[in-house]
Amino acid sequence: MKSFPFIKSGIILGILVILSSCFGVKSGGGASGKKLYETFFVGEEGTQYFIKPLLFCNKLKEELKFDMTFRYKSEIKDSAIINITLISKEIVKNIDSLQITSNTNVTTIKEAKYMFCERNKETYICRFSTKVKLSDVEKLFDNNSWNILLYKQIGSNEFTTPNSTKKSIGKINYEIFSMF
Repeated sequence: MKSFPFIKSGIILGILVILSSCFGVKSGGGASGKKLYETFFVGEEGTQYFIKPLLFCNKLKEELKFDMTFRYKSEIKDSAIINITLISKEIVKNIDSLQITSNTNVTTIKEAKYMFCERNKETYICRFSTKVKLSDVEKLFDNNSWNILLYKQIGSNEFTTPNSTKKSIGKINYEIFSMF
């Protein structure tokens, strides 16, 4: 009868060890190179991908960031939502168009919907959203050096791809788009 408390304590300790080991498990979107995107299983519609913001810069020290959301199952048949963030010293409430060139692929965005603009010290963070064919987005990722021309009400600006973003585009192409 004296060994019964030890058995009971051993069972409880074993259960606690098993339960606590489950807390260290991360979801599929958090491992090594996957810090650049997150994936979500959406049942019959396949997998939803969220590509975290990719940074592009220009000579005026402005920044342009793209984040993307799209779904894919077994074939490319939908569009991607691209959210555009412009960090600038001026307020921009209207983007006439964006031209994204990646090697020989050119994607033109003519309708970017204004979402909001907020001040951050001496700069403005202006946010826009648009839809692009997923097949066009896939072609962009074939090359990791993008050139972006932003046409706005006060002229145009050219944004280029920093080395860190080139590496990110390459990893995203390898981990996501190469499976398409």
